Amino acid sequence: MTASYLIHPLTTFVCGAILSCGVLLWWVSGAAERNRSEAFVKEYKQALVKVPVAAWDANSPEETVAVERFKEFLRKVGDVRFVSENARKVYSDDAFLDDTLVVHHGAAAIEKYFLKTATTVSAFKVQIDDVSRSGSNYYVRWTMEFAAPALSGGELVHSVGISQIRFNPEGKVAFHQDFWDSGKNFYAHLPVVGGVIGLIRRRLQIE
Repeated sequence: MTASYLIHPLTTFVCGAILSCGVLLWWVSGAAERNRSEAFVKEYKQALVKVPVAAWDANSPEETVAVERFKEFLRKVGDVRFVSENARKVYSDDAFLDDTLVVHHGAAAIEKYFLKTATTVSAFKVQIDDVSRSGSNYYVRWTMEFAAPALSGGELVHSVGISQIRFNPEGKVAFHQDFWDSGKNFYAHLPVVGGVIGLIRRRLQIE
């Protein structure tokens, strides 16, 4: 009786499922990145102080041209041809980019990253909502819509965010730090990962 129970197909399936879940949890735990939050903040601040910033007067022609060039680039990141023709005109050779998903250094790496983005998305639209300046920092507030086959079955994903920008004296972007909820607006739409993030968010909700 005991032996027949142990080799029953249902028992085998349940045991296999439990074992698979255990292996998956072990793998996810092992793949989880250690706490590097302090290092990330340090990298952000170091990159910020390295920038040889432009000393433009507010609303000067140089400022207007640089800001408009960046806004246009942001709006057309989904266009492969536009990115390939303009990325190195917008970003300096030693530019720093952190869009909360990845960090890249240099115009060549940034161009390659945006080209990969452009070839991945099936739809992309950015609306510039506001631009403000504080000292050498420019804050560009935007609303973004994008779609990709691997995200939510290709449905549009909507997001809002802010880009902190610093230009060098030549008018090129030397520092670009994005602030947006990539957990809610990117990772949450990935298969499997999205389910885990949704579970965590529900656990954190206060009734």
